[in-house]
Amino acid sequence: MADSQPQTVTQPSQSTSPETQRLPEIISTYCPLRAFKGSKPESSYHVTSLDFDDQGEFLVSSGEDDAIQVFDIKEGTVTKTVPCKKYGAHLARFTHHQRQLLHASTKVDHNLRLLDLHGESYIRYFTHHTDTVTSLAVAPSGDHFVSVGKDNTVTVWDLASRNPQGKLKLATPYLVTFDPSASVLAIASQSTSSVLLYDFRNYDKAPFATFDLAPYEELYTPTTRGRAWTRLEFSNDGKYLMVGTDYHGHYILDAFDGSIQAFLAGKSGPSGRAAPVSTTGKPRGQGDACFTPDGRYVIGGNGDDPSMLIWDLQQKREANNVLYPLNKLPSKCRTAVVEYNPRYNMIATADKETIFWLPDEAKSSEK
Repeated sequence: MADSQPQTVTQPSQSTSPETQRLPEIISTYCPLRAFKGSKPESSYHVTSLDFDDQGEFLVSSGEDDAIQVFDIKEGTVTKTVPCKKYGAHLARFTHHQRQLLHASTKVDHNLRLLDLHGESYIRYFTHHTDTVTSLAVAPSGDHFVSVGKDNTVTVWDLASRNPQGKLKLATPYLVTFDPSASVLAIASQSTSSVLLYDFRNYDKAPFATFDLAPYEELYTPTTRGRAWTRLEFSNDGKYLMVGTDYHGHYILDAFDGSIQAFLAGKSGPSGRAAPVSTTGKPRGQGDACFTPDGRYVIGGNGDDPSMLIWDLQQKREANNVLYPLNKLPSKCRTAVVEYNPRYNMIATADKETIFWLPDEAKSSEK
């Protein structure tokens, strides 16, 4: 399936709004179209992060091969490979500036770096963390971003300054995300089984809400309480907040009051990636589930089973709000990292290869 030859990918031209109206018709028709190996095809390196730019035209990956790869979505090609041999790279994230991205370091130090893709040179280093950065969130608008790490520090940054704009000390604040309006900052504290919500304009004040997940963990995941969280994400409509886990399933919370809306069950096993609190030595990751742009579906990995699962949040729940997958999409490679394109009906997944998925128009026309 891996292919290094240029190939045009048939890509929808419409923006998110009209395309996502068609999701119920096409969501079960996705199939893997192309697979790309890392910067060293002769070796098996794990991809650790994926991210689309605002326009959905480019995808960036980072991995254990100490390189960043940039993909042109419309052309279906790798357009640039930037070696990061000295410091390594993880959690590569596009900023809102054309051809600039952030990434965390995996070697030598724990600095964040702002990379100019045109010149393949660093614009700025962000120095503060003294231990591994476990999550990095770019605000949906503006130049702010937030990082959290194993030094129990939440750090607020501005792209224009190498110095922190603010910081918080919390217990295991290993996952962080913004709501779609960029006004709410959510921080997951695994050791306390809680998610804290801050007014981003007043992040130095106490959180305005704290969601206690301990009762839900006792109900759904008692054997991994406080240990297996891997993803924190708001749906684009601001209605839901997802806490993804490494193994048992994923929590879908009401984003306003923290009540459980669904527990996404049905995974066959763990993702193969280390949760932030893990000491297993597994490869890094960023979670194996994400929302679709309309907020109706969650797509995610299925452990060792090389398939992708789809949960429909409008489906009827089982007892205790358990929700099983709507469908399972076959693949030849496991899904350990997944992202849905923000503008087009296209999915990217990764484990040791990066895979592009597109809907099968012939199947969708039959629906």
